Amino acid sequence: MQEIPIYRFGGFSLDASNRELRDGEHRLDLNTRYFDALVLLVREQGRLVHKERFFEEVWNDVVVSDSALTQCVKEIRRQLGDDVANPRFIETVPRHGYRFIAEVSTAVPATDAERSTRAIPTPDLTPTPPLA
Repeated sequence: MQEIPIYRFGGFSLDASNRELRDGEHRLDLNTRYFDALVLLVREQGRLVHKERFFEEVWNDVVVSDSALTQCVKEIRRQLGDDVANPRFIETVPRHGYRFIAEVSTAVPATDAERSTRAIPTPDLTPTPPLA
């Protein structure tokens, strides 16, 4: 099974497998569709994501208006502290869609075995000298 990477950008981490968006240690709340829209944008970093693709992949072809997508992107921007007039993360391409413009790095999440190994401290087995 291929691991879904954790995406990192501008102090945020986006863990699609665990459905978490974090700003440092603080977990941010996005509803399911808005979270999926952010994952799509970040995954396609630097490329235009057409409105139709959001409707197909995020709304699963449920008929919604353009204003639903506009509201979605507005809330994502609010959570990221982004500004439509001077974007750091999401650029609007009028009448076409949106582009994620921030640099994105990826990390593979730790496996359960790696997490449990790190959680158990290794005992110090160094013999202690006798008291004099």
